[in-house]
Amino acid sequence: MSVSRAVNVSSAMNVVRTMAIGVGVSLCLASAGAMAQEPGASQPHHPKETRVLEEGAPEIAKQCLALALDSGENRDIEGKAIYDTNAWDYAADELDSGDTFELLVDLLGPGNTKYNLTCQVDADGKVTFDGVETSSTVKSNPGGA
Repeated sequence: MSVSRAVNVSSAMNVVRTMAIGVGVSLCLASAGAMAQEPGASQPHHPKETRVLEEGAPEIAKQCLALALDSGENRDIEGKAIYDTNAWDYAADELDSGDTFELLVDLLGPGNTKYNLTCQVDADGKVTFDGVETSSTVKSNPGGA
């Protein structure tokens, strides 16, 4: 083998070795970054866990959604899941005659969209629909989800 050919082979091997080291370092850094993330952080598009997602929606929250759908006010809510609600705070025995509880039910929309339903629940448990608005925040549990 000639000297120039040996230099070319040696030079090519150095390039391959340098590339392999670079790939190895990149893989190490990527895996270290993945390990440094908090649990669940690798899927940022998933919503935070709410009590509704863990236990299912209370019946009065489902009634509010059904009434909203029946109203036809906002067709965008069709097929949307209940994400959060303040329904657990409703206590009929704490309401005075004629008073109502403001029931808030949040639905997940596309991207960062939330559909915020507002209903009223009386002391007898009768649910009436007030309206729906679109926002980027949960209204039923502002300190939570």
